[in-house]
Amino acid sequence: MVSFRFGVNHISHQKLQTMLSAANNQTILLFDVRRPEEYQTSRIKGSILIAPDMTEQEFMAQYGDKIPGKSLVFYCSVGYRSSQFIQRIEEQVKAKNVTMISNLKGGIFRWYNEKHPVINNKGETDDIHPSDESWAKMIDKR
Repeated sequence: MVSFRFGVNHISHQKLQTMLSAANNQTILLFDVRRPEEYQTSRIKGSILIAPDMTEQEFMAQYGDKIPGKSLVFYCSVGYRSSQFIQRIEEQVKAKNVTMISNLKGGIFRWYNEKHPVINNKGETDDIHPSDESWAKMIDKR
């Protein structure tokens, strides 16, 4: 699995699963940094779709009042777009006293490959959007 560092904090799929399974997971905001068609095919339950090219000003205008005291986790297919996004917003987000800002290591592809559930509008699914043919090789079909 490809891993992009970009100097951002990463969280493992195991740690995220533990956090999401906690009795009170109201402290986590999970953001999906992919295109709408990818998000519609499948996503991690509870995630919020944001455009990969959203500016830091747009993000703060839309979510700035929701993030204080929260742990923010961002993901995309493999971690590239979400890492880039974190780099753009990190300084402004830290000023809002978030408890954590992390990129899901390996993105939704690793999450899926490690047998964690993904959903679409109908419920749990085994579909995953490959982004393109070259990235599709990284998905272990169930």
